[in-house]
Amino acid sequence: MRKMLGVIPVLNTPILEDGGIDAEGLKRLVEFLVNREVGGLWVLGTGSEDMNLTYNKRLEVVNIVAEANAGRIPIIVGAGFFALEDTLAFIKETQDLAIDAIHVMPYHPLLSLDRLAWYYRHIADNCPKPLWMYTSANWARPISPEFVADLKDYPNIAGIKFSTRNSVDVTKVVRLQNDDFQVITAVASQFYPCLCLGSKAHTSSLASALPEPMIEIYNQFQAGRLKEALQAQYRLNDFLESLPKETRKDNFLMAAEEKYILSLRGICRQYTTSYYRDISEQEKDLVNGALKKCAMEKYVK
Repeated sequence: MRKMLGVIPVLNTPILEDGGIDAEGLKRLVEFLVNREVGGLWVLGTGSEDMNLTYNKRLEVVNIVAEANAGRIPIIVGAGFFALEDTLAFIKETQDLAIDAIHVMPYHPLLSLDRLAWYYRHIADNCPKPLWMYTSANWARPISPEFVADLKDYPNIAGIKFSTRNSVDVTKVVRLQNDDFQVITAVASQFYPCLCLGSKAHTSSLASALPEPMIEIYNQFQAGRLKEALQAQYRLNDFLESLPKETRKDNFLMAAEEKYILSLRGICRQYTTSYYRDISEQEKDLVNGALKKCAMEKYVK
């Protein structure tokens, strides 16, 4: 599959007030990000609120994104369901769409690593697209660098999104990447350190609503301007620290804040899915203050 390089937004899922998929907002979001020259799109990830979307809504999202993107940049689509049958059915129903690969988050926190290895091999054997593993201790049993090393050469396993704040493990996994196996790191606040460790691509749901600060970090790093890249990372971290705390406490994800920023940019509405809550008026003021304080207000005007 095509190489994923640079900033890879975890695509937010625009939602209508009645809970339906905002198709026009989703099309605008894809166009907005393609024009920002991101390295690809991570579709239906946890930051996309995938666990709150029904099977049919996820199918709707993938069809809209694939058509809107029209093959311009790589897209990796999530097929992580609690039922393995749903995962395999979803993969089959999307096999003819213009997508590059499938990623699967195993939402089973107590599954043993032996069964998890079987799970990925079984899906890889039955997936017509390249398969990406996806690990985050926030959602499922964390997998070790040794686990990744054991599976990286299995036929049709093309890469992993390795989301952790453990820099030692990141270093070990990044060293496993080669022409046939890609590694994507995560966590917006540690983009610069991951680049220093050898990461070539980095995901973030914040990059869906505010890609420019992360693109600046990447471009400065690639140009060898390490001091400037580090300063850009500091500004981004200051912004993250200035965002409202209660929204994150209630939702865990930053979907409400990110969708509010997207609404300021005229891309989609601010609604979140299912049991997540939308951002309050007071919290909107805090987001606006953070944008101004960290010199990011220019991006939303």
